[in-house]
Amino acid sequence: MPPQYQGWINFMHSTLTPAAETLEELDGILFDFNGTLSDDESLLRELFIELAATFFGVHLTPEDYHQKLAGRSDREIMGDILTLAPEATQTHPIESFFPVIDAMYATAIKHANTISSETVELLHVLHANGLKLGVVTGASRNQVIPALERAGILGLFGIVVTDEDVETGKPSPEGFEFAARKLGLQNPSRIAAFEDSIPGLSAVKAAGMIPICVEGTHPLNVLQQHADLIVSKISTNCLRLPLG
Repeated sequence: MPPQYQGWINFMHSTLTPAAETLEELDGILFDFNGTLSDDESLLRELFIELAATFFGVHLTPEDYHQKLAGRSDREIMGDILTLAPEATQTHPIESFFPVIDAMYATAIKHANTISSETVELLHVLHANGLKLGVVTGASRNQVIPALERAGILGLFGIVVTDEDVETGKPSPEGFEFAARKLGLQNPSRIAAFEDSIPGLSAVKAAGMIPICVEGTHPLNVLQQHADLIVSKISTNCLRLPLG
């Protein structure tokens, strides 16, 4: 199909297809991983604070993490940490630290159940109702895939987009748009995406999808500036969210 016609086709889909009023009436739903599907944002915060101090002598506060780094890809977080490091410590490429991050994350979640049974229940309901599901995250495949497998939910997702799959992380919509294409979803207005961070919510909006915010990473008053739909956790209660 000539690319110049794709925008017109998407417009026709959005005007001819009735708007969904509940999650179950959508065509697909995408999920961020860290802090969203997985309740692990505090683990990540401590991981990057420790890594920055140990390898670079950079001392981050929890506020630094939540205000400047949360919701961004591992690559971008490492880039920001390096800009704060003394020149003498900037001798290794960012990529050399990815195995370190993966290993620290694996250790941090080894004895933690970060994906709740309530979240798993909702995913099974949505999958059983025929919705196409995907994960869009800035974390690495080595972190995400084992966690999804351990929770028994990897097979529910038609696509898992990780840092390795995109050129630009959130707030760029690239990951969400890539996931939609791979799932065969043409109308972004009939796709919702769960996110916990401001960069993630911005990416969802830029992709033209419906943002649903999960509390925890940022203060509620901050989240209210970026999302109309806010939930305390991902559970079957989300089935009653009024989308229309």
